Amino acid sequence: MINVNLLPPELRPVQKSLVPYMIVGIGGAVVLVALLSGFMANRARLVNKEVELGEIDAQLQRVRQSAQKVIELEAQQANIAAKNKAITEITSDRIVWSEQLFYLAKLMPDDIWLKDIEVVHKTRTETVNIPNAKEGEPKTKQVVVPYKSLKLLGYALSYKEEMGVNLVGVLVEAIEKDKENFGIYFTNPEPRLVKDEEFGGVRVKEFEINCEFVAGKKKGPANQ
Repeated sequence: MINVNLLPPELRPVQKSLVPYMIVGIGGAVVLVALLSGFMANRARLVNKEVELGEIDAQLQRVRQSAQKVIELEAQQANIAAKNKAITEITSDRIVWSEQLFYLAKLMPDDIWLKDIEVVHKTRTETVNIPNAKEGEPKTKQVVVPYKSLKLLGYALSYKEEMGVNLVGVLVEAIEKDKENFGIYFTNPEPRLVKDEEFGGVRVKEFEINCEFVAGKKKGPANQ
């Protein structure tokens, strides 16, 4: 049978093609696959970054622990150094008094004896230079310096005129000349005659000698 469509062309039904729909479907599928692939790739990269971040955090934690140990060791080292310094200062300032009294006894002339020995803390004013002083400013200044002195109190026989004075002078000169024993720790003896006394009918001269204490000065190999 032959079918003849007698309708005008504008009223005739248009047959729709499936090709555009197929193209759109295929394009959508391609886009979806691309998006899914990108998502999976990004997810894989994110997982890798999380793994790397975890490793970095673990390394950072180990570094922090090591740094803490270093800080603790430095603190212990500083503490030990401070203790060693204190011990050094203490031992350098230590005097074997029995030894020094033995040396002092050897320096004392006959007819002199001591009644008291005392370590005295004193101060004195000294002039020191001012570093980097500007033009027109003072170049020096006065400072108060603490020091220790060994005070020797005693008597010297003086039944003859000026005998006691001479005996004290002999002791002072002996201390000044002693550079290897008593003079290592005590120097610059300054005598002071106090007053005349009398014991058993014998005249004596009471005296005082102050020797500056040289802290930390020890006998070296050349002095031994």
